[in-house]
Amino acid sequence: MELATKRNHAGAKADLRALVNGHYAGDAAALIETVAADLLAGVSAQIGTKSGAGGLTSGAARTELASRLARWLIGDDGRNRLARPNGLPVAKWSPEEVIEHTGMSKSTLYRGDHVQFYSVVPPGKKNGRAYPAWQFAADVPSHLPPLLEILRSNSRMQVNTFFMSEQDSLNELSPAEVLAGMPFEDRRTVEPEQTRMLSLPMRARLDKISALARMEVADLD
Repeated sequence: MELATKRNHAGAKADLRALVNGHYAGDAAALIETVAADLLAGVSAQIGTKSGAGGLTSGAARTELASRLARWLIGDDGRNRLARPNGLPVAKWSPEEVIEHTGMSKSTLYRGDHVQFYSVVPPGKKNGRAYPAWQFAADVPSHLPPLLEILRSNSRMQVNTFFMSEQDSLNELSPAEVLAGMPFEDRRTVEPEQTRMLSLPMRARLDKISALARMEVADLD
């Protein structure tokens, strides 16, 4: 029973991280209830253990809840799962690295490929999956699926080329950068007109990229 409880706790912890990062495919409300119950049970146990000494004060209880929640949202390496990067990452992650960074399960990762995010063949290999890390940054996960739906007939390489290629209509920015609202971390300079493009409201940026995606599909037909 204890082993099963530990497994359930670890699963809920990973699911919560996935929910925070926009990758959880289950019932979000039910997950939050599970997390709340777990935290409350843990703090209640603390209160019961210390009841002989007057129990935990309300302030101490809040501190304990905050501490437990932090352990769920912050990885063992100390990285804040909610931290916004200074620039859009250019790395490509293996499936294991995606799971480590986002907290999603392997089944969710593979089920979401080319639907919620996309993969490419790892450099130097003939098969396998590598996931461009930019698509997991900031609020990109919330807005990428509709674009992948437009590009669903394209190959993995064509999808990656579309998002990574600088476009005249985007002031020489790539669709990936405009979608994220930030330049790639290896871009040396950002011109004023590019800054203005990146600062547009999300809806305006998404409309521009959607139009480009439709043109991309039309050109390939």
